[in-house]
Amino acid sequence: MCLIITGKSNQIRATLTKTHGLLGDIFTSNPDGIGIMYATTKGLKIVKTLPKNYADAFAFISKLPDDDRELAIHFRWTTHGNTDLTNCHPYDVVNGYVAMMHNGILHTGNKADTTKSDTWHFIKDYLAEAVHEHPALVHNEGYLTMIAEFIGDNRFVFMDGDGRMSHVNYDQGIEHEGMWFSNTYAWSPSRLIPTYYKSTKKAYKPYYPSIYSGAYYDDEDEISSWNQSFNITAKNTDMSIVPDYMHADMAEYHGAKLPTLEDLCYVLENCDADAMVDMIDFHPNDTLNNLFAWFKPETNKYFKQDQFSSKELDIVNMVQTSDVTALLDIAYDSTVAEVLCYYFDWVVREGVNTVA
Repeated sequence: MCLIITGKSNQIRATLTKTHGLLGDIFTSNPDGIGIMYATTKGLKIVKTLPKNYADAFAFISKLPDDDRELAIHFRWTTHGNTDLTNCHPYDVVNGYVAMMHNGILHTGNKADTTKSDTWHFIKDYLAEAVHEHPALVHNEGYLTMIAEFIGDNRFVFMDGDGRMSHVNYDQGIEHEGMWFSNTYAWSPSRLIPTYYKSTKKAYKPYYPSIYSGAYYDDEDEISSWNQSFNITAKNTDMSIVPDYMHADMAEYHGAKLPTLEDLCYVLENCDADAMVDMIDFHPNDTLNNLFAWFKPETNKYFKQDQFSSKELDIVNMVQTSDVTALLDIAYDSTVAEVLCYYFDWVVREGVNTVA
């Protein structure tokens, strides 16, 4: 995964600390280190940290320079090498003058030292010597194009001691209000851009994650074709007693109001984990307590215990024992919403009034 954000330091700082749920979402998906690079009067500044929790991450972001200098920040998710400060981005390409961040997975020479990341190996094997002799290469359009062709579905960001920044495969990311985000799969863009999924038809969190295996599609027709190839049909929760008036469009639920029975019915019926994340973020106690008061969880055909991560297994046990207190302790983690929506059918409990 990983995520790089570039832009003005004060804008990145404000966006990450003031956009509800954004930093928590990014950190949950990319918890293995945060690093920044920016220019100072004394040259290129690099700072790295291994936050132990969200509070540590927030504190680090809160200390970013509160001015309009260009800055790049990297949130790491370990794919190769140890989870330590050495493998935390950014990396020096030319010590003290040119540094680089990477988003993606590279398969070039990683077996030479399994303690080091794929980025470390790529710099050592391909970039360090040439850039050390000619630092301006990292801003040369022809050189960057050549790198882009070689690395394919990967993104690089270079910065030098003068604060000049260059991107490789810029078009693989997205822009928002002067900031650049290196991907849309390692975080939820709708946190920042409420109409993102609706306007772009992108499917960030598919309803069938174990079948998709991380596949990512831009087009609804392509998603449909993918589903058909596996003979997949949309999964609907058994809510036959819920009247039609409850099936209102909740595509842009953003937590502004207290979730109602109608809201929960629609979210569960459509496996809308993103909307469930918003509900829990804004109203954790009401959402989870009402969920278990109004509905009974039953495992569905996508419930395959041997395929769950240890985190998912813990959440599954909490759901099956209706341990709302334990769920509230980890409610900030989007995995809670995903387990609730993907692996359980929710049946309205006897006596619950579903008529308006």
